[in-house]
Amino acid sequence: LADGVSYNFWTFGGTVPGSFIRVRKGDTVEFTLKNAHDSHMPHNIDLHAVSGQGGGAEATFTLPGHKTRFTFIALNPGLYVYHCAMPPVGMHVANGMYGLILVEPPEGLPKVDREYYVMQGDFYTSGKYREKGHQGFDMEKAIDERPTYVLFNGAEGALTGDKALKAKVGETVRLFVGNGGPNLVSSFHVIGEI
Repeated sequence: LADGVSYNFWTFGGTVPGSFIRVRKGDTVEFTLKNAHDSHMPHNIDLHAVSGQGGGAEATFTLPGHKTRFTFIALNPGLYVYHCAMPPVGMHVANGMYGLILVEPPEGLPKVDREYYVMQGDFYTSGKYREKGHQGFDMEKAIDERPTYVLFNGAEGALTGDKALKAKVGETVRLFVGNGGPNLVSSFHVIGEI
């Protein structure tokens, strides 16, 4: 989470946010969800780009050590959030189980020089802000909507210093920005020059 602060994230594919998923309108997508053998609870995925109740959540109910598959057709272009939807949903999301899925129009998006994926999330730890060592999840803080950390891409400084989002003068840039939550809104804004 921060320098000297560790945390057991729950993830899709080992990263917070989960991988950026990119499909085109009309694509038939076969989606596989695998839950690790050492997981202590079932998980699923609710892809907001999937039409129908739960966005695939019911079809992907996956016990530890198992995997599930479902198929969907990408119908509506847009940028959508996905997240684990197992109860308590807020706990799964607050531990990092979210990401973005893009459904491009059939012809694709106009070419740009650079694309960046940025996602905000709020985290609720048992310790205080920047308290060194390993931090656990604090359900009471989550219920009270009092995050210890509000972060972009799962860690303090994830988009600064050597990891800053950079472009050269004259390049075109596309930002895919989402908010995993589960509680706070995002007031993301770009600071720079044209």
